[in-house]
Amino acid sequence: MSNRKKMAVMNVFSAIMYYVANSIIGFINRKVFTVYLGSELLGLNGLVVSVISMLSLLELGVASSIGYSLYKPLEEKNYGEVKAIMQLFSRLYRYIGIAVAAIGLVLIPFLPFFVKTTINQNYVIAVYLIFLLDAVLSYFMAYRRTIIVSAQKDYINKNADTFLYIVTGILQIIIICVWKNYIASLIVKLVFTVLNNLYLYIKAGKMFPYLNDKNLHGKIEKEVKDKIVYNVKALFVIKIASYCVVGTDNILLSAFADLTAVAIYSGYTLIIGIINNLFNRSFGYITANIGNYLIGHNKEEIYQFYNKLNFLNYLITSYTSIALLVLLNEFIGKVWLGEDYVFPMAAVAVLVFNNYLRFCTQAAEAFRSAAGLYSPKPFVKYIALLEGGVNLVVSVALAYFAKMGIYGIFLGTSVSTIVSIVTVAWINYRFLFEKPLYQYFFDFFRYIILAILMGGVSLAIFKIVYTTHTVINICSGLIISFAVPLGINFAIFGRSEEWKYFINMMKTAGCKIGGKNRK
Repeated sequence: MSNRKKMAVMNVFSAIMYYVANSIIGFINRKVFTVYLGSELLGLNGLVVSVISMLSLLELGVASSIGYSLYKPLEEKNYGEVKAIMQLFSRLYRYIGIAVAAIGLVLIPFLPFFVKTTINQNYVIAVYLIFLLDAVLSYFMAYRRTIIVSAQKDYINKNADTFLYIVTGILQIIIICVWKNYIASLIVKLVFTVLNNLYLYIKAGKMFPYLNDKNLHGKIEKEVKDKIVYNVKALFVIKIASYCVVGTDNILLSAFADLTAVAIYSGYTLIIGIINNLFNRSFGYITANIGNYLIGHNKEEIYQFYNKLNFLNYLITSYTSIALLVLLNEFIGKVWLGEDYVFPMAAVAVLVFNNYLRFCTQAAEAFRSAAGLYSPKPFVKYIALLEGGVNLVVSVALAYFAKMGIYGIFLGTSVSTIVSIVTVAWINYRFLFEKPLYQYFFDFFRYIILAILMGGVSLAIFKIVYTTHTVINICSGLIISFAVPLGINFAIFGRSEEWKYFINMMKTAGCKIGGKNRK
């Protein structure tokens, strides 16, 4: 095995271990939190995380842009340029850290407007300041993580982070269970985060000793600087839009409902995130060869290949969404957190619908990315801001003026996601496939109607067979969520080319697994 492949395998394995550890610790920590500290503090935790995430927008996508600019000089062993880029990175992060600290402190008087709670405001401010300090300190050391990633050795970062999550998670659980002290648990996390960043800072210095060489001087080429600035601008727009769509819900829930709603919502987002990582994001591996396929195939062949992957995208997303619809409340209410931490089924249905909308365009996004069609027209990159703006305006209008509360906030996300769906479809069909846009929406509405139908049937059957035994309910829910979509999809698509492609893919995967097992 080549060194490059070996590092790739190590990166993937360490990422899986990090994800597993993070998920397990997250589940246990959330349960301990609700039992010993209550819903308001859990909600406060989620709200402060959202506020700090908003401040992190000041990062402007610098890390991603710098990371991209490091690939070439690292490959060419141009250590002078690497050091110069990292010095620029260090300066930018210092300025960003100072700006985050200043703006974070300015926001303190406004916290009561967002935090509807009986918790003492001084306690709220103390929690906020610990989170703020954690974020600010990271900017002064964590920047060296990027060069480790660019050197294709991200497993070093992930292994350190996995150890951090396990150790801090266990210590936080002990502190909360024994002393019921939320502040102390945050201080422990702060200390270990600083130690982790310090370790990686020193580790990077040993891996790349020229970073500490005072006699080495280099400069950044003008085109590299220009590329960094260009990428920062583009990523800044994307980050703002993404935050406005998926990062503001906790703040809006706190402002228009209360911290208990934030606490309940955090349980749903944790489970939905884990399920999507297990199923929907695995779609990226399936579409890894799209870029190569685009070369050497005509428009019609590319379009037919897209239709097959889009159908596969629909199967995965509809299945995960239906399973979530059927089992979310059962799992959260009966197995995990308790009945006080579940939303009404109508709210869950909107959350699941949003999840479907968010992931039903993965095939389209993959083709857009493979073709490099991020901004085929100058105005396209700003459409993402429109999506974020629509989310905020519609959410506030429905939650406050229409008095719809949490339903208004969730429906705001539904409406804004349509902007993204239309944009990606228009780009692909206009510039890649050269097909009329109505063909996309024919499949889009056909699939979404079927998903809603299958979800309704699955939920109705689940209620009919529902028992007083939670384990039986979970098992029956999983079977129903799989069998109903499978039966309906087979009845409708069983003779289609897309279904045959799906079956052949499953057979190929099964043969590979069987072959490995025989070996």
